[in-house]
Amino acid sequence: MILAEKILQLRKNNGWSQEELAEKMNVSRQSISKWESAAAIPDINRILELAKLFGVTTDYLLKDDLEKAAYSGADADAADDRTRVTLQETNDFLESKAVQGRRTALGVMLCILSPVLLIVLSALSAEEIVPESVASGVGVVTLLLMVAGAVAVFIVSGTKMKRFTYLQEGAFELEYGVPGILKEKRAAFEPKYVRSTVTGVVLFILCSVPLIVAGIYGAPEMTLSLLAALLLAVVSVGTALLVAAGTVKGGYDQLLREGDFEPKEQERAKRVSKFAGVYWPVVVAAYLGWSFFTNNWEFSWVIWPIAALIFAAVSALLPKQ
Repeated sequence: MILAEKILQLRKNNGWSQEELAEKMNVSRQSISKWESAAAIPDINRILELAKLFGVTTDYLLKDDLEKAAYSGADADAADDRTRVTLQETNDFLESKAVQGRRTALGVMLCILSPVLLIVLSALSAEEIVPESVASGVGVVTLLLMVAGAVAVFIVSGTKMKRFTYLQEGAFELEYGVPGILKEKRAAFEPKYVRSTVTGVVLFILCSVPLIVAGIYGAPEMTLSLLAALLLAVVSVGTALLVAAGTVKGGYDQLLREGDFEPKEQERAKRVSKFAGVYWPVVVAAYLGWSFFTNNWEFSWVIWPIAALIFAAVSALLPKQ
């Protein structure tokens, strides 16, 4: 195998395009193309850079009789420890991520919708259509059952993904040709991801419009309560769209180690995960405590968008290293 073929193979093994490799080497894409087609040969300094970048020995690059990649130093040990991931394994992982996305979206919807019945029954109780004891009892029991169901969904979803722990930890290497196929599949999925994201964001922006308009025109409490319940229903749909599409998109990025799954992002992701593990239980406790103490379920939902904005801001400020 000649140098040109080795550069081509190593580039594809890493899932890089010619443009990406050119950027890493600080050369033009045309230079990479010439190297891979044997129209030109990189100088010795470039070969040293290539060996360091790919984590292989210069002997492997320069000696045509060496067919198997010889990794250098610590990179050799790391390569030996990596799990080779086949195309079938990536397909299984992506299918599991799609299922996980749907389950997580369902769990999130259950959480957001959990107070809806309580809001409606409280409004009916205020109009003396339903006894207050019945409204409170049925509403609270339903809320707790839906939250419990959501937690069960989250646990089951996480358990189903445990067999892919090695992918989460990044100790894997995609087999030859797999990165290119994954990039094509991700490109095909991109329009659906964009549609879901746009739809979800638009729903978030417009969901409060009916409630605001009703408040301006002095609508009765019953109408406001029903519109608050409708707002939560719309928010739940928008959130579900974002979660389901985002989980699949994250699966592709995880396999290709791009975006949030680039090695340099992993340390910050761990910090965000630890922060989320403390932050969101506190938010849930604050939401339930405030709602039960004030019995103002029609308004207490505002804690969620505020909490989400704070979480996003704090997460963005966390250092990468």
